[in-house]
Amino acid sequence: MRERWRWAAGLLGTLVACAAGAAAPTQEGDGKPPKVETPRGDKGFAIASDDGRYKLGVGLQSAYKLEPVWEDGDAKSRTAFPFLRPRLYGNVFRPWISYWTSLELASPGSPYLLDSYVDLQPWKALGVRVGQYYTPISRHESLGPQQILFPEFAPVANYFWTGRDKGVTFLGTTDTLEYYAGIYGGSPLRSVTSDPGRWVSNARLTVSPLGPMGYGELPFIMSDEQGAPLRVSFTVQGAGGKAERRDENFNVETGGFDVTDEGLRKFVTGGVDFMLQAQRFTFYAEGWLQRTRPEKPAGPNYTSVGAWAQADYVFYKKVLDAGVRLSWLDASTELDDDTLYVAEAQLAWFVDAPFLAFKLRYQFAHQDAPDPALQGMVRLARDPGSSNLVTLQLNLAF
Repeated sequence: MRERWRWAAGLLGTLVACAAGAAAPTQEGDGKPPKVETPRGDKGFAIASDDGRYKLGVGLQSAYKLEPVWEDGDAKSRTAFPFLRPRLYGNVFRPWISYWTSLELASPGSPYLLDSYVDLQPWKALGVRVGQYYTPISRHESLGPQQILFPEFAPVANYFWTGRDKGVTFLGTTDTLEYYAGIYGGSPLRSVTSDPGRWVSNARLTVSPLGPMGYGELPFIMSDEQGAPLRVSFTVQGAGGKAERRDENFNVETGGFDVTDEGLRKFVTGGVDFMLQAQRFTFYAEGWLQRTRPEKPAGPNYTSVGAWAQADYVFYKKVLDAGVRLSWLDASTELDDDTLYVAEAQLAWFVDAPFLAFKLRYQFAHQDAPDPALQGMVRLARDPGSSNLVTLQLNLAF
């Protein structure tokens, strides 16, 4: 078995070195098998060469949800997998040449490619990402599902986010700055090609004047013995493009997702965020403004405005947490009766944060119903009406 591992690692190293145009030093004959290690910041395992230049890790991001819901007074019950994502990750040739590939299995259709990208980052302050992945606008949407506070991402952030796409991003971090700037193909996620004439670009700059923030939206829970000291952080961000857009909505009747083709549009988006961490207390908020020009099918231009905020307090050790989240969205300032309101409260038990957690959440949401004759191509965040939702979710990630 040891000889097989040495042979496989040597073959992989030779192929990659040839592709890179350089021959890597080999360690043949040293009698050492590849290391089996626990990746930093992850559970699970990875196989790595002795010099650390080649690594292959295997992991999973998943959630299992029991979610009774009442829509306009009618009681319904549903069970869903909000996400189920096996992943491969590691590095090739050098530790700063890393890769990530993940699939989404929580889909009524065939599994599909969610992310597949390569990072080249010889310096923290300067790197490049190439492939298909989450576009970096919205710090909240750039986190993994195990790094966010609530069971799923905020509905207002989802509305303005530019989604996953294929392209290139320049990125870097320092102790006080974090920046991203990229250009993307502007095509739907499940499309394997980028359509001509479609594009999306976005940029984000985050400033943390007191030093780097903690882990995701769980800074105290994931902190060391010093806790999560006082930190503040600000973001300015923007996006624009000409892109196809498709929306997937959960259908409680069928237990699957309905895909809606929303056509071609031009848009310009701007946003800001603010984050405060102070030991057991964390606050995060985003504000958004977007101008949209529907092109196919055509429709009047419209302006969307939205904001959301959440706060939480870890009230027992680094295990039990209570949080609230409020969201507001005016889908079109030119249209009446189109506002969305969402209020949420949650108790969470982080058994082994962030890898194993239970979240119990109550949500009230109301979407106003505009006049269909005047709505045109204005996209609402959800179907009109009121809903009461109770969610018990198990998060498992490694």
